[in-house]
Parts: sequence; C-alpha cells; structure tokens
Amino acid sequence: MTCTFKKTTKAKFLIVKKKASRIVGWGLRRFSKIVCRKVEAKGRTTYNEVADDIMAELRSAVNNGELVGFDEKNIRRRVYDAFNVLMAIDVIVKDKKEVKWTGFRSGRSEQLNKLEEVRLELLSRIGKKTNFLKELENQFVDLQNLMLQNQIRQKSHNSSEGVNLPFLLVKTSPKATVEIQISENLQLVHFDFNGTPFTLHDDASILKAMRLRTEAERIDHTIESSLDCSNTSL
Repeated sequence: MTCTFKKTTKAKFLIVKKKASRIVGWGLRRFSKIVCRKVEAKGRTTYNEVADDIMAELRSAVNNGELVGFDEKNIRRRVYDAFNVLMAIDVIVKDKKEVKWTGFRSGRSEQLNKLEEVRLELLSRIGKKTNFLKELENQFVDLQNLMLQNQIRQKSHNSSEGVNLPFLLVKTSPKATVEIQISENLQLVHFDFNGTPFTLHDDASILKAMRLRTEAERIDHTIESSLDCSNTSL
C-alpha cells in the first residue's frame, strides 16, 4: 500500500490511500498452489526462500513483458497467507525456522488405513491368545476335578481305580464290527471299523464335555430352585 499527500484549500495535507496493484487472476488459491509445489519440491525450506523464488519469477515475467508490474509487499503477504493455509490443512509443518513438506491427507489416509489394519491384526492375535489362555485354565480345572474324582473313587472302593491320562475315546455305531490289534509293548493300537463311520475324542475334549454338562446341570438346578421358591411364595 502506498500513500500520497494532497494539499487542501485550508493548507492542510490530506492523506490519500491508494490500493496496491495486484496481478489479475493471482488470488490466494493460485499462490497456495505455487507455494505448495515449491515446498514439495524442496522438502524443507523457509518462507523467505520461497518468497524470493516467486519474486524472481515475477521479475523475469515483467522483463519479458508478460506482466506490467506488481507490488512486492503484497506478493510477500500473499505468500505468507498461503503458508498459513497449507499449515492449517497439515500439508506442511513448521520446524523451528523452517517448514517441512508432509503431504496431503490422502497419503496420510493410506498410512492410517495400514495402521488400522495392523491394530486389528494385533487385536485379533490378542483375542486368540486370550482364548487359548482361557482354554488352558479350563483344562487345568478339568484335570484338578479329575484328580479329585479319582481320589474319591479310590477311597470309596479302597482300590487304585480311576481314570488314567492320557486316554482316547473311540465312538462308532453299536452295530459296528471293530477289530482291535495291540502291539506287544502296548505303544500301538490298530482299529479296523470295516467301513463303519467313527469319531475320535481325546482326553481334553472329553473332560471339557463333562465340565460343560456339569455347568448345564448346575444352571438347570438353579432355575428349578428359583421356580420352586416362586411357587412357594405364591
């Protein structure tokens, strides 16, 4: 902005303000694009460096007759505004006296998506490990219950009877013809079901089924007790 003085009839000077000349078509959007390209190309730079580059390009345009003229202060102010716009949308960040290019949000969105995928994968792995740990705890409880039952059975029958571990349950049709061969060292057992379907269940699955059945019976007993209490109160 420039100022001129005009003498009035009362011998006083009146300040007349004239608007600084602007380049037609060079608004804040265009300056932001220019500044954006320059910072992206440099990676790290300063406000003065970018402003000086733009001023040099404009002077060259004036010398070539492409521009009539421009106001240097207005151009530098526009560059400063463009920097603020780019920092507001996180395209560039201020690092002490310099500015650093960080890129548009589209690139950050991809990074955020990748981080989200990693987070979900970690949560899935944590969930699987949590379930596995819970299963181990249940198996430990099952083994303790089995040991207790064996002790009770041994005391009541005064013998060494009990369920030994490990064991395997083979389930098939009652009408099936099963041929069994056992090696001399008792380390190998061969079953021949003669084409009849069968299923195998290890000790962990059997103990789990027993536990679930016990829990279901306990729940049923609790429900029946509650219903009896309700009927009694009525």
